[in-house]
Amino acid sequence: MRIGAVTLAYNDETTIGGTLKCLQPFVEKQMVMLSETPYFGNQVAPDRTEEIAEELGAKVVKGSWELDHDQRTLGNILCADCDWVLGFDSDEMMTHKDLDKLNRFLEETPHEAVGVLPEIYWNTTNYRLRPKPSYTPIIAMRPSVKFTHIRNIDNNYTIWEGGEMHYLSWCRPKDIYKKVTSYAHAPDFDGEKWYVDKYLNWIDGDKAELPDGIYDAVYNPLPEELRGYLEHENK
Repeated sequence: MRIGAVTLAYNDETTIGGTLKCLQPFVEKQMVMLSETPYFGNQVAPDRTEEIAEELGAKVVKGSWELDHDQRTLGNILCADCDWVLGFDSDEMMTHKDLDKLNRFLEETPHEAVGVLPEIYWNTTNYRLRPKPSYTPIIAMRPSVKFTHIRNIDNNYTIWEGGEMHYLSWCRPKDIYKKVTSYAHAPDFDGEKWYVDKYLNWIDGDKAELPDGIYDAVYNPLPEELRGYLEHENK
């Protein structure tokens, strides 16, 4: 199989390296779809995302997109010469062991796309949300698959349960303030108020409050392999 990867980013210098490094041994083609403007809020000066991606051998495509579904679909089109595309955002990672399992699953599945129920981290990379939020991002697909709205697709898919995908959705080193004011999630939040009241002042033992529910934050650290990628970028 020839496998490509499409990673979305916007000023994600603290996490992009971890995503690209974990995928590198398994893909022949790495595309980074880099937004030059945010989906919402004010534009800010670019950080080192493009530089880091190019240093790691990825091809960077820059542009402005209203939301991320067009961005993802374009990435798939640019990977038309691949058998499968791994669609990881710049805050999502998987260990080499689990990526190997996923690749073997892709060799056998009759489906056109594969989703996963990820491990979602809160506040730092030491805490995971429980119960798991019912979020199933598509992480592997045939290049012909099109995205219809944000991460929804025009095709049926199956859920892969053979390993873990680690999603640094709500934790440092990701810039959470930027996430809730500029990313596709922004309309779901009261921006700065949620950031201060529910995130910035959170302490161990508190509940994690998100628009889709209230969760426990359980101590269960990010695997050392993945932590090492992040620490290298954030010294």
